[in-house]
This record gives sequence, C-alpha cells and structure tokens, in this order.
Amino acid sequence: MEKWDVLVQGVITTDVIFSEIPKMPEPGEEVYCGEFEFTGGAAYITAVALSRLGLKVAILSPIGTDVLSQFIVHSLESEGVSTKLMKRLDQPLRTLSVAINYGGDRSFLSYQDEAKGFDLESYTLEILDQAETNFLHMSVRPNSLPVIQKAKEKDIQVALDVGWDEEWLKNADIYPIIKLGDYFTPNLREALYMTEQTTAAKALNTFRVQCPYTKVIIKLGPEGALSNVDGNEVVIPGFKRNAIDTTGAGDVFAAGLIAGVIKGHDLKHAIRLGNFCGACSVEGLGGATASPYWEQVEKEFLPIK
Repeated sequence: MEKWDVLVQGVITTDVIFSEIPKMPEPGEEVYCGEFEFTGGAAYITAVALSRLGLKVAILSPIGTDVLSQFIVHSLESEGVSTKLMKRLDQPLRTLSVAINYGGDRSFLSYQDEAKGFDLESYTLEILDQAETNFLHMSVRPNSLPVIQKAKEKDIQVALDVGWDEEWLKNADIYPIIKLGDYFTPNLREALYMTEQTTAAKALNTFRVQCPYTKVIIKLGPEGALSNVDGNEVVIPGFKRNAIDTTGAGDVFAAGLIAGVIKGHDLKHAIRLGNFCGACSVEGLGGATASPYWEQVEKEFLPIK
C-alpha cells in the first residue's frame, strides 16, 4: 500500500460560518451578514493544513452518499489530501455545524447523522495493518487505546488532541491513552479542567507526572504554547495576527507542530511553527481557509527562526 507522511483520523464536519452580522434576527425576520464561508471542519482542517505544508496526507474518516459528503471529498482532493482511505458508507452522513459570529461570541447549531454499524477505531486498526506512515494524528476517544498500541507496534509517532467532553476529560481512563502518545496538545481550558489545576504551569506538571514520556504542549491562544523543553518549562511565544475567526486554530497548530517534527526541527522550533500556523489560520473564516502554504512559511517564518 502507498506510504503517507501523516494519517489523520477523525470525524469531518461541514461548517457553515456567518460573520459580520449587524443584528440577530427576531422571529420571522431576515438579516443579511457581511461575510460567509462554507468549508470543512474538525479532522478536515488538520489534514488540509498538513497538505499545504508540503506533506503527503491521507484521512481516515467515514463518508456518506449525500451532497455534503461529496463536497467534502471534492474539497479534500482539491487540497491534495488523499481520500483513498475514507470509508464509504451506503447512507447519508451529514455532519453539519452552523457557526454564528456575533458580538464577540460564537453560537453553534449542529446536526449529525448516525454512522450505522461503523466503528472508527476498528476501521483504523484495519488500515494500520496495511498502510505505511510516519505519523498518526487523532483525537483521544474512549476506544482509542488499541489504535495507539497498534501504531506504536509499527513505530508510528502519534500526535493526540482532545475535544471538549466534560465527562470524558475527567475520566481516569484518559491518562493511559495519553501516556502512549508521543505528543498531546490540549488547549488551556481543557488542560485546567482535566488536571483540576488553576494555572498552565501546574497543569503541565500534573501531565508530566501522569504521562512522563509524552511531550505535552498546552496551547495558550495568541500567547503561544507551554511545554517542557530539555527539562525546562518554556513558553514559546505566539504570533500577532488580525483575528477574524479562531475556529480550528488548534487543529492548524497541530499540523504545524507535526510538520516541524517531520522536517527535522527540534521541539521548540516545531512548536513555534505550530504557533505560526495557528496564528495565520485566524485571519480567515473557518480553520483551513487561511491555513498557510509552505511557501508562506518559508517567506515569513523560517527567516526569523
């Protein structure tokens, strides 16, 4: 089977984003906004961001027979992401999220079809038995442990993220999964909630005790990221950008981090690349819209390393 630099595992959403809204409509009222974007979300963002950074990427995700699924496949392929490993289900699989950016806050209205009879972790295990890759990026889920164990058996580096699920983030079973990963990139809110700490530094120390061999990087938004580099707790500064939409910035950060590691940079520089990519992404609506291409990295980031 073909070899990829990175396999990205996860669910894909179709994101409909409204911005520059003059006022929220009253019942029965229609209001026109100034900006709109229709794009992919969740795992789509990381996969596209990695591809734009010059890496060979395939995505492991279920896809359906509906028009939204067709849009996602076409969009991924147009970005150079392989869809060969996507599982085609004989059913509609509409996963849609409408984001409303108004008054400095975001509201979401979402819908998701059930993927009947499909288990993403079981499917990923099948693919890992066949596929060759250097890196696997995935979100930590309750059934993730066998997938990470299989990846480690094949000497595949694993980068882990996590979504906001209050019950799961407080579940003690999450730590045995994280400790097998090579990288774990929670944001500050997730890190504080998981560790029941009050500062990023204290949270990082808790992760160090629970997951001593995992490189934990706590994303701090525009302030950058906190990690333990060569035995020292270090804040790697962020990059200032004109923020239009922060959706997916963490996903693009992960892509930059992975690209930095694959291209041979040390941890601190790889995190800085993640910070740069995440900062660029906030300049457009949707996580992938303004995600940088490698040419932009060479022009704006590498000269100041």
